[in-house]
Amino acid sequence: MGGCNCLDKKPEENNEINNLENEDKEHSEPEIENPFNPEEYENVILEEKKEAEEEITDLESLAQENEQYDQFSIRALDLINSIRKDPPSYSSKIIDNIQYILVENDKKIFKKKVKVLLNRGEDAFREAANELSQLAPMGELVMKPEIMIPLPETEEQLNNNLILRNNVNIIRNSYNINVYFKNLIKNPEIAVLLLIIDDCANNPGKKRKAILNPEFRKVAINSKFIGSKFISHFAFSK
Repeated sequence: MGGCNCLDKKPEENNEINNLENEDKEHSEPEIENPFNPEEYENVILEEKKEAEEEITDLESLAQENEQYDQFSIRALDLINSIRKDPPSYSSKIIDNIQYILVENDKKIFKKKVKVLLNRGEDAFREAANELSQLAPMGELVMKPEIMIPLPETEEQLNNNLILRNNVNIIRNSYNINVYFKNLIKNPEIAVLLLIIDDCANNPGKKRKAILNPEFRKVAINSKFIGSKFISHFAFSK
């Protein structure tokens, strides 16, 4: 699981995602791919839950005051806005995290509190850092609950992109959504880091471009546990 490419998809799953993306060209090719591998590293994900909860307990009082937002969403938005305010300063953080890239069984892995399959590895990290080092500051994103994408109800629905597409279309009946994607990493610091690096095989860098698009001013981030599994949705709008 984690913030990168799901390298072990079955061919029919890849075809389904490609077909879905082709249907949505009029909506700025919104992101629907699942960039994580939840099965291979399930034991590590379970270990991450306690760590993530311990790290964000300081947000508990804020979350109680804003019950429509969960703790992950509050922290993720805070991190994203801090990056948008000063993109070059975050580029050094990306470089600092290259040390956590390993090779296991001929696969590139990011191992920091959770194991994440990578596609290009260090090259993707350095590319993202270089891009951020050249970006100017941009305005903060504002949380808009009205564009929140409904979350799945069962574990079986977690990787069902048809359900995700239907839920997005429900929102699009009333509101515009330019880009959306899902995330399965429950630690907000690691999730945002790997979404910024966006080392995916399909449309690499697309999530980074959404997060750092100065034209986007609205965002919706919602998340929850479904059994032992964690999922969050990100939706962006102008």
